[in-house]
Amino acid sequence: MARVRIDSARRTLAVLAPATFFDGYDGLILGLALPLIRSEFDLSVAQAGLVGGVVFAGGFGALALIAAADRIGRRPALTLSIIGYTIATFLTALSVGVLDFVAYQFVARVFLGAERTLANIVVVETVPEQRRGRALAILAAMFAVGQAAAGLGFAIVNTTGSSWRMLYLMGIVPLLVVARARRDLPETLGLSGAPRPPIRTTLNPRWTVGAGVLGFLFNVFPTALVVFASTIVLEEWDWALTDIDPRYFVWWGLSLSGFFVAGRLIDAWGRRPAAVLFFGGAALTGIWAFGMAGSDPGRAVGLGLVIFFLTGAAPCNGALTTEPFPIEARGRVGAMVRLADIGGSAAAPALAGLLAGPLGGVGPAVAATGISYAFAAAAVVGLMPETRHREAGLGSSEA
Repeated sequence: MARVRIDSARRTLAVLAPATFFDGYDGLILGLALPLIRSEFDLSVAQAGLVGGVVFAGGFGALALIAAADRIGRRPALTLSIIGYTIATFLTALSVGVLDFVAYQFVARVFLGAERTLANIVVVETVPEQRRGRALAILAAMFAVGQAAAGLGFAIVNTTGSSWRMLYLMGIVPLLVVARARRDLPETLGLSGAPRPPIRTTLNPRWTVGAGVLGFLFNVFPTALVVFASTIVLEEWDWALTDIDPRYFVWWGLSLSGFFVAGRLIDAWGRRPAAVLFFGGAALTGIWAFGMAGSDPGRAVGLGLVIFFLTGAAPCNGALTTEPFPIEARGRVGAMVRLADIGGSAAAPALAGLLAGPLGGVGPAVAATGISYAFAAAAVVGLMPETRHREAGLGSSEA
């Protein structure tokens, strides 16, 4: 029986993994393709910025669909998200002007934003607890793979002189396959037809606050780093991309193992110890890499350690913001956490920009945003329970 359950969980994970893949892919494609889109639609830099802002605001629309998963079920919500995203992405490739491009991409973000959170919930509710950390690590790793695929796709388009539209056409082919496979997803929400209990009666307030705090803090450091990475490397460190030691790229690639190391530690040690290690490690290595390291090898090693701990923090965060809560409320909690995610991502660039002057540079400012991960580690200790031995549907409102 246990073997059957593990095999079923693996099939479910194989179907869900593309959710985070396309979250990473689509999240990077707009930024990469924006110069080409600006050229075709004759947009100024200010207009392009407005386009990006409106498109990313579509993430707010995902909150309603995530919360609705507690009413209509996980499978219908996921099916709607994948079909909606596929259609909107296809129509994006057929855009005739900037207005319909923005409209299609706004809708795509609504569905894509819901898909990743719902996939995380279904993994928690289908994978046995002793293997759940590794499953969450695979979901998180697929986000990075999606970003890499976006970079590769853009390189192909840019090299061949193809249209940016190919990037969106390339994005829907695997999605069509996945859309069919998801019809076999199990429904993990017991739909009795009874009214949903008020969320205030089903949730532990301390855990709920903790999940929101983690959702916000989890996005501050990596968002600041992504936004200002090229500024740090090219301007402050004065590195030329063509002159970077190839061994550095090997080291940075190996640093992505943080996903899988964290997944195993989550299962072996527990959620809280692993989270404290990776959140705390990211804060400390961020201070070293961007604030203290004075040599190129030191900076390269430090950046690799930052990548390792940041990637490892992802499955820890996924477990702690989902597992503690009762199954009938996880959609609504997921919506709240997603809102906090958006807030952290929005605050990060502004915070780093404000700190750059007083701290003497963008690097030290990004290092300072890394302290958010020290606060996240403290939140784990002070606000969150250990869920290592809790079965998938056994969230509780009890302290």
